[in-house]
Amino acid sequence: MSSPSAPASASSTPCTEEQAAHPTAPAPVYPAVPEASKEAYPAAPKPKVPAPKPEVPAPKPVVPVESKQVYPTAPAPASSTSCTEEQVAHSTAPAPVYPAVPVASKEASPPAPAPVSSTSCTEEQTAHPTAPAPAYPAVPVTSKEAYPAAPKPEVPAPKPYSPALPKPEVPASKPVSSAQVYPTKSAEPSKPTGSYGSGGRIKTNGNKWAITYTPYANNGQCKSQDEVKDDIKKISSLGFTTIRSYSTDCGVFENVVPECQKYGLKVIYGIFLEGAGKGTFSQHAEDQLNDIKGKAPKDSVAMVIVGNECMSNNNCQPAELASYIDHVRDELRGAGFPQDIAVTTTETVGTWEEKGAALCDHIDVFAVQVQPYFTKSTSPEDAGDFAAEQLEQAAKVCPGAAAKGKYITEIGWPSAGMANGKAVAGQSEQKIALQKIQEKVGSKACMFSFQNDGWKPSGAFNVEQYFGLLKALF
Repeated sequence: MSSPSAPASASSTPCTEEQAAHPTAPAPVYPAVPEASKEAYPAAPKPKVPAPKPEVPAPKPVVPVESKQVYPTAPAPASSTSCTEEQVAHSTAPAPVYPAVPVASKEASPPAPAPVSSTSCTEEQTAHPTAPAPAYPAVPVTSKEAYPAAPKPEVPAPKPYSPALPKPEVPASKPVSSAQVYPTKSAEPSKPTGSYGSGGRIKTNGNKWAITYTPYANNGQCKSQDEVKDDIKKISSLGFTTIRSYSTDCGVFENVVPECQKYGLKVIYGIFLEGAGKGTFSQHAEDQLNDIKGKAPKDSVAMVIVGNECMSNNNCQPAELASYIDHVRDELRGAGFPQDIAVTTTETVGTWEEKGAALCDHIDVFAVQVQPYFTKSTSPEDAGDFAAEQLEQAAKVCPGAAAKGKYITEIGWPSAGMANGKAVAGQSEQKIALQKIQEKVGSKACMFSFQNDGWKPSGAFNVEQYFGLLKALF
């Protein structure tokens, strides 16, 4: 079988030695052996290795015979002289036998190339039966399958996870409602420009500007038209040029606004926001907005305040309030209200500093609530200085809006109730405090309030019902 590949071993002489060693072997035996070798060689490539085994144990003369005729066919390798010697040595053998041997070797030649290192004819015959030539190719095949499978450690598997990591997205995350809010910046071109006080919307009378007014009787019921008329007349006579209304209920447009028009008073309109389904974008809020759109004289508007300490009372989130402020502005513009009307909100100093930055791009002017009495280190004599300091401190949160206008939309002092450190409640204390406040910030402050509000809860230090300043100012 390996005769075609034998050329690689040119120095293979053992074949001649094998012939010389067994000259005594009878001639008839040789022809018979070749036939068996013929069957053995072709069978060698196949798994039929066991077939030649019975021949190997045969008489030693057989060994030379096997090396014999196989190599006569080796004439292809020019350097192999041992095979030619074999032919000469066995010339006595019948001629018909030899031609048959080469045929078998030719058939065996194709698979032989595998054992290249075989240098001995005898070794080749012995090795081929036992050599697992077919086995070797099989081994690499399995290993090939094993190695390709090894890469399967699907290291790329983590790749799907990496796209998930960017989620954090958070990617998000938070952030969605505020994202909806800021696109409304498109309303900025219609915002008031320059100093808001110079546009005619803010009218002052020396150190007096505005006063809060609610058309509620002491028992919480709506005041009559006559009562309202009397109240507005007194406000005008006190020198105030503007009133602040917190909402549009209780006859504001039926009774209050007409009287203000009569005396030339401006109105700060309010949309009051509460909890329990009465916050931003609620029907409660929209009804008030629609009242303003449909009933407010356009020349009477000083500004529009959306919410009153809504974030302080946890009834609004910053993003929601910001979005609703923009909505109100857009609605008013759409209804034909002048673009110079400021739309804003108002909060306490602490709330502005904690949450107010999110509103800065959405308000036209800055408004804050300041109540000196609730700072126990502030006496009535210090109320004015305290108010001025608080206004400046809060305005730092939104410097852009404050540059157009900064206002205190609630400030006062109680005429009754408990003392809070140096802040003593009382009629004389109230009079002093109001005087100091007007001296320092009167032209940009809305005084709180026109009358006592007996319908309110007593609140901290039992003072909430006693902020009415009518007696202190007359």
